[in-house]
Amino acid sequence: MKEIKKVGVFGGLFDPPHIGHLIVAQFVLDEFRLGKIVFVPAGNPPHKHKFSPYDTRYKMTELAIRSNQEFSISDIEKEIPGKTYTVEVLKNLKQQIKGMIYLIIGCDQWEEISTWKTPEELFKCCKIIVMPRSRHSIKKVGRFCKKILISHAPLIDISSSLIRKRAKQGKNIAYLVPPLVHRYIKRKKLWNMGSNLAS
Repeated sequence: MKEIKKVGVFGGLFDPPHIGHLIVAQFVLDEFRLGKIVFVPAGNPPHKHKFSPYDTRYKMTELAIRSNQEFSISDIEKEIPGKTYTVEVLKNLKQQIKGMIYLIIGCDQWEEISTWKTPEELFKCCKIIVMPRSRHSIKKVGRFCKKILISHAPLIDISSSLIRKRAKQGKNIAYLVPPLVHRYIKRKKLWNMGSNLAS
């Protein structure tokens, strides 16, 4: 088994994971010639306050990536007590991953990176790939601007909040999430989604 030298780390709530996550992850993997991408569902992020239980989000993410051998998932944030800061997560991941870590973030996160815990330590742990987002432009300003890698991944204007809203309204979300995730949401009636929608 050959050693993977470049590993992408894609964190997020994934509440739920949707096709946009998968499209940009595959694009970034190819664009930067990464060996694989590890999806890391957030445990207790400091900048978010309302989200579904961890096990629910982990299961949906596992189902979303199941068919792609270049994608894997880590439950590392489940084991971290208290707030889960990205820099601490990466330090823990570095003990498990052999190879250079490439942290994948959106440009909205990049704009806030100076507010993250010890961002200078973050850049010592990994390289950072910044993806474009709708209604945001990637600004190469600030003390870390020369250290980022800019992705040209396509803009996929889909959000987890949109999907949750549609599910609450009883609207079909079939083409917004992978089929296995759609079936899971229906079966568990997440966000009060009824069972009368098409599979």
